[in-house]
Amino acid sequence: MRIDRDRARLALLLPALTGIGLLAGGLMLLPKEREILPAVRRAQPVPFSTARSSMPAPASPVLPPAHPSITAQIATADAATLAALTTRLIAEGQPVSTLQVAYDLVAAKRPAVALDYLAARPDGATAATWRLRIDLLHRTGRAANAAALVARAVEKRGALPAADIVAAAYAIDRPDLVIVAAANHVIPPPDTALALDLARRADTAGRRDLIALLDTTTTANWRAADPWLAIRVAARSRDTAAGLRAAGYLAVEQRQAAREAILTEAGDRAGLRTELLAHAAAPGVPLEQIAERLVAAGYRGDATAVLRRAAAGLAPPAPAAQRLLYLMGPRPGSDDLAWLKQQSLQGSATRQRSWLACYAERDQPGAALVFLSRHPLADETDVMLMRLSLARTTGNDAAGRTVLTALLDGRALSPDQVRAVSAAAPARIDPAQAATITKRRVAAGIAAPRDQLDLAWAAWNAGDAKAAGQWLDAHLATTPTDLPALRLMADVQARINGVRGSRPWLERALAQTPADSRARAEVLEKLGRRDEAIRLVETLRSETPQDRSLAALHARLLITEGKPGLARAVLVQ
Repeated sequence: MRIDRDRARLALLLPALTGIGLLAGGLMLLPKEREILPAVRRAQPVPFSTARSSMPAPASPVLPPAHPSITAQIATADAATLAALTTRLIAEGQPVSTLQVAYDLVAAKRPAVALDYLAARPDGATAATWRLRIDLLHRTGRAANAAALVARAVEKRGALPAADIVAAAYAIDRPDLVIVAAANHVIPPPDTALALDLARRADTAGRRDLIALLDTTTTANWRAADPWLAIRVAARSRDTAAGLRAAGYLAVEQRQAAREAILTEAGDRAGLRTELLAHAAAPGVPLEQIAERLVAAGYRGDATAVLRRAAAGLAPPAPAAQRLLYLMGPRPGSDDLAWLKQQSLQGSATRQRSWLACYAERDQPGAALVFLSRHPLADETDVMLMRLSLARTTGNDAAGRTVLTALLDGRALSPDQVRAVSAAAPARIDPAQAATITKRRVAAGIAAPRDQLDLAWAAWNAGDAKAAGQWLDAHLATTPTDLPALRLMADVQARINGVRGSRPWLERALAQTPADSRARAEVLEKLGRRDEAIRLVETLRSETPQDRSLAALHARLLITEGKPGLARAVLVQ
């Protein structure tokens, strides 16, 4: 992938950033490919001849042609012979140049002889031959001698041209001596191109001291020419301020990420926070990304403040709003609660209800109940359901009953809303309200298994046998063996149609009663089978003689049979 190639190239560009943190941060601010490739090339050491310096190149000497007698011996004579011949020819008035002879020896591939020849000549150690001597020492493997010669030249200003000194230092791969020469005012201050190359080479060598020395020699702004190098140098020196200044030379789209990476690497959390908040204050910036960086830096509260700006005007499902709600947590602070309240009062009714729900889930239930009760949408069904739930949570039955009365005033409720009403109804409500809720469940098709039986009992207790029978018909149609329903139906039919009407229901109830149970005895009694009922009760009492309710049933059966004495004896046992 393109981005992977960019990351690899940037890793080459930033090899010396201290610690993984800044390198990881640097990967977030990848320069574009057209910027990376030249930067990678610039990061490699280059010969001085390729550095775009305004310093003039060394001038080539204009020399007289070699004397034929010397030319004839260049390929074979030793240095002493050539030096003596040169002395004799000059004494004879011949135009012989020591430098030309040395160059001819070099051309003949005799650098060691050329070096010895210069040493033997009285004018062999002048400024004119200095560049050549450096080259000859280098060619003959005497690098230390060459370096010593350049090192002496950079100590104080002399007759040597500055360009010769720079070229010689590069030739022996000692650009550090160029910096020393500039510091000693032996050469002019390096221009931007030369300063940049020197800084790169010093950085590659890990010589922070040389970079510091270079900065004292020139005002050329090499950092502007290579901000990445400047950032690396600052990171190694733990100079956060310098790193931030260098980031200012980057392309506009890279500066902010670079500044954040520099502060992160420096461990300056307070500075990073200030930087991020200042960035967040700018118009049109990606607030969600800034919030995430604040979270990563440990500033959750600041992140929520930034996300409040990002989510303003949005609905709760928006990504920024969802992230904000997550960071708020289940019990936000006062600022977040105030913001949630504000959002619930703005925009469309749908948006207000959505934010109201978010608020109601997060504030203290009592405080949320008060706010929702005063909200402009307080009388809308969805909001009333929130109020009902909050009243149930706080145990405020009075407030819950008030809301419940309004909800059950005839307004249409969806099945889900009916479920919500049932779940959030106050613990203590009027029986009529309870019956109304149950009827709503039945009508909505979400009735609980015993809802119709409960409605039958409510009607029965209210004296409406006919309504009780209708509810029992509906209930027994689905649960025909429900013993309590069968017994109640028997009582209902007895009231409507007399004993004859109740008998079939009693027979059905008897078939559902356990063989040894009080319920069976009671059904037997209602069927007029008192003898069987008495025998069953006597059996049950022998098993549980301390059960006073069985004793009372036994006595009542005996009285019905016309045996009050026996009944009295049962009760006093």
